[in-house]
Amino acid sequence: MNERSPFFHQRHQNSILSPLLDLNQNRSKLKLYISHLTSLCQERDPIILQDFAPPPSYHRSDSATWHTQLRSMTREQLEAELELCEREGAELQEYANQVLQQIADRCPDILEQVVNALEDSC
Repeated sequence: MNERSPFFHQRHQNSILSPLLDLNQNRSKLKLYISHLTSLCQERDPIILQDFAPPPSYHRSDSATWHTQLRSMTREQLEAELELCEREGAELQEYANQVLQQIADRCPDILEQVVNALEDSC
């Protein structure tokens, strides 16, 4: 099979696209989770998170145009986007862990609410 054929390009593009979409979905879930945790803290005591700021990726929008743009990206662009999503997902996970640690240290009852909500959603 010729590496320049449209089928070959599409197949390799799809091999990157699927994990990229999965990472993006995970990133979106982390943002929602962080938003929920932040709201719980703000309701209880805004000072809990005063020394913590979310990473820049928290404010990056997951627009529909991004999904459209993916279809026209080259393999190299998709690979770069995949690396970016992996890095942002790790940053968001680390921030969520920091927020959880703050909640555990300062308001264990909120942590219990979070755990109960997670158990109910499973």
